[in-house]
Amino acid sequence: MKKSLLIFMVIFLLMPANTFALSATAYDANNLLQSEQFRLELIQDAISRKENINLNLKNFSDSQAQKIFNHITNIIFYQSNMDIYSITMDGSVTGKSANLVLNLDYRMTPDENTKVNEWIKTTMDPFLALSPSNLEIIKFVNDTIVKHVEYDLSYEKNSAYHAVFNKSSLCEGYSFLTYKMLSYAGIDAKIISGVAANEDHMWNLVKLNNLWYHLDVTWNDPVYSGSFKKPLNYVSYDFFMLTSTQMAKTHTWDQTLFPLAK
Repeated sequence: MKKSLLIFMVIFLLMPANTFALSATAYDANNLLQSEQFRLELIQDAISRKENINLNLKNFSDSQAQKIFNHITNIIFYQSNMDIYSITMDGSVTGKSANLVLNLDYRMTPDENTKVNEWIKTTMDPFLALSPSNLEIIKFVNDTIVKHVEYDLSYEKNSAYHAVFNKSSLCEGYSFLTYKMLSYAGIDAKIISGVAANEDHMWNLVKLNNLWYHLDVTWNDPVYSGSFKKPLNYVSYDFFMLTSTQMAKTHTWDQTLFPLAK
């Protein structure tokens, strides 16, 4: 798998105060990591696909910058489950006041996201009309993506849009499309970033009957090289609805960030 393209950067530019038109709420930097209001607002901003998010902080010190940025990236990436390509932060610091701007770069343009959502609706609605069980829906999503998408051996395509309309993607496209299709069907899911086969990798957590399970649609779609082609309609279930113990045999991830799949 190609290495994850998430980029974590903190850039502080010494600019005059009021350079940015910032939101009215001023958060206390000392309590930001515990603020539920901040967490929920940040998630909503990411879900709304905002490219620039303003943040006012009081009681700020330079020593807090990296910890705050790490907290922000954990919220935006792991809790919003949005198709974020990179996050940077810049702004101005005057005394103990910081006026910051988070710059979010998404893998898909708004138009591409709309087209993917339309494809998901067209693909999912006829099946959902049959009133399938949640397990049947999860299997349908896994099977649909494996049959529709080929792993991108050029290592250039990495979004749900690529997976749908180019029929080719890296693990990022598989996992984001899986998340979007399951979410459309009302099934709780998450995106995990970890390591597999000694390379950065993404897959999903899926909730079924109040229990979490690992689902790696990318690894359920074997890669064939040379003159070998994937058999028509072939789908693997080797990485379908596994526990954390089972998944840990081949994958590693920060287990403090995600629910345990028992």
